Amino acid sequence: MRRVLVALVSLALVPLAAHADPLAVKSGKVVLPMTGLAIDLPKDARKGATWMLSGSWALTKGGASFDGRDVVDLKVGDKLVAGNWIHVGYFDSGDCAAVVKELDVPDRWLGERDLWGQHFQVAGGTFDLENGIGKVPSLALCVSAPNEPSLLLYHFFLDAKPPVGAAGLKAIAKDKLLERATKAWRAHATGRVQPTRHPEIRRRGDIEAARTVHLGKTNLDIALPDDGFVWLARDGADDAADFLDRMAPAWPDVTLELARAPGMTCADVKTALTSDAKVVAEPPPLGVPAGWVPFPTMQLDDAQERVICRELGPDALIVGLLGKPVTSADARDFGPLAAILGAIADGAAKAK
Repeated sequence: MRRVLVALVSLALVPLAAHADPLAVKSGKVVLPMTGLAIDLPKDARKGATWMLSGSWALTKGGASFDGRDVVDLKVGDKLVAGNWIHVGYFDSGDCAAVVKELDVPDRWLGERDLWGQHFQVAGGTFDLENGIGKVPSLALCVSAPNEPSLLLYHFFLDAKPPVGAAGLKAIAKDKLLERATKAWRAHATGRVQPTRHPEIRRRGDIEAARTVHLGKTNLDIALPDDGFVWLARDGADDAADFLDRMAPAWPDVTLELARAPGMTCADVKTALTSDAKVVAEPPPLGVPAGWVPFPTMQLDDAQERVICRELGPDALIVGLLGKPVTSADARDFGPLAAILGAIADGAAKAK
């Protein structure tokens, strides 16, 4: 699974409510496009209360790093009364204690707090939104789980009389939105979504999601498709494999492992893999595109790998869909990945 991916936590960001055409929702079930979290937006009793959904993402470091978030603001009438950023990812800052320190404000304070059944690392302080709203009290809250992406929440108090300092923690404990986001993260509650095709989601920076990347271990040039997702490419440091990591939506965690087997057929590869690895008893993969051969599911240390193979000239190209050890139809479905699998096959065909 992904252990070394980078997800930047940059606070030099677009101000609240600066996103084009936010999606207005009174309440009810939604899938947040950037994180992929499926939540039930709470109903606010105030007249004219409306959730304003937007988000943004950026590829940085020449496309080697990623930053993205869902923005869930609350309006009453024409006035913003609360702002929230929701992130899911593996953060390059380190663990959650280091991540919350990215709230780089002069009056920052740090702490820990149990909220909504989870133990959070917390930072607070006065954050300058650099727009007409100006400086407001804010909180950063981060929680992690072993071998899984962390949840990072930012809350901006925009009330007429906002709580100051650590008093914000007492107020945030009653926040139903962040409670539901936390419980969705812990329960792996997700929905299928294509974030770059949502008009309320904005790209920051000049690098498009659809671009060509070079995979060093397999020596392939892959034209990443405009499939509604954002992908990162990386080499496996100690492996003879490359990896394509889906960054948006961040959840569920999707990683494709690519390897080339020179001079071998898919039948040869299948024999080698099944003799060296533990085979998981589950139904075969779903949605496997034409030209690919499915293998039995392999058990790795902390994950399962659904493997498919394609013969290209004298070589076999192997793609593994890495996932947590969950046996479900969604976990073994290659259908939503048809476009990226096509791009991989095209890149391999050109490299023959």
